[in-house]
Amino acid sequence: MSKPELNLEALKKLQLKVMQDVSASAIIPLMRIGDQLGIFKYLSNLGEVSSHELADKSSLDERYLREWLYATAAAGFTSYNSEANTFSLTPEQAAVFADDEGPASMMGAYDMLTGAIHNEDKVKEAFKTGDGVDYKDSCPICFQGTARFFKPSYEKNLVRSWLPKIDNLEEKMNAGASFADIGCGYGLSTMIIAQTFPNAHVCGYDIHEPSINEARKLAKKAGLGDRIEYNTADAKSYKGQHDYIAFFDCLHDMGDPVGAAKYAYNQLKDGGSVILIEPTANDNPEDNFNLFGQMYYCFSTIGCVPTSKSQEVGLALGAQAGPKKLIDVLNEAGFKNCKVVKKNASNMVIEARKN
Repeated sequence: MSKPELNLEALKKLQLKVMQDVSASAIIPLMRIGDQLGIFKYLSNLGEVSSHELADKSSLDERYLREWLYATAAAGFTSYNSEANTFSLTPEQAAVFADDEGPASMMGAYDMLTGAIHNEDKVKEAFKTGDGVDYKDSCPICFQGTARFFKPSYEKNLVRSWLPKIDNLEEKMNAGASFADIGCGYGLSTMIIAQTFPNAHVCGYDIHEPSINEARKLAKKAGLGDRIEYNTADAKSYKGQHDYIAFFDCLHDMGDPVGAAKYAYNQLKDGGSVILIEPTANDNPEDNFNLFGQMYYCFSTIGCVPTSKSQEVGLALGAQAGPKKLIDVLNEAGFKNCKVVKKNASNMVIEARKN
């Protein structure tokens, strides 16, 4: 059988796309090295410097630094002055790479990518068996990376843009409502809630005990240790009646999202709401074939689907489930009043009220 004739233009275009992806992937370890050794912070604080000056100030090897600087400058992540042979960060580069506490930080993405690569063998085996990969068996870098990746967006949007779309939430929370954050991980979203609504009773739950332990440490460091109750529990075993139960970027990871939503329905007080924050997606898969869709389908294949398939039921919604599937889950759980109340390029907010 003869091979089909190749379209040379289409071939070149595909090869260029592969080279772009390889180039983007090749810099992952360099970005983490720059983050962990504080190179981005040195550049931010020092201003324009040569590789020798940077080596002197950082006590790092000049030759390694010089190659690292060339690589990151080629990527557009540092800036190069060819006349002076010096390097620096623009304010925008500093905001994204050097300010871990700022709203523009994106360094957590490289932690997530590294963790995903370390999970490759486990997920490859799961492709053969159809089994899942237990969440606790994920590379530890995944947990810190997830927290760092979502932190800037949640600090920017959670109480300013997303929660205000939930009817009467601010009034009820200021009056002492109970808020449960299910699948809270390191508890960064939980702390934002507790800081914003000091009169509310705020709880955080996660199946991963090391993450809950880290959440307690972070809350104590932030002076919120006595304002948040953290416990290790899954989505069908936490206690108490709550005015609001939140699933922030986690319902699609659960093996039994319908069961989790039913349990939440029973744990809600009358008039209470479940709040879902999920990656933005369209119901038609082809409509997700874009930059965000590629990223989330990849993360979903290596993380979300294996986690779900390791649990009871193993529905494996995936990170691009779309609003219809998510609302169907909520309707099956008993909710009648479900709607998307906010949507931007990366996230959508769904409210399900118990009337």
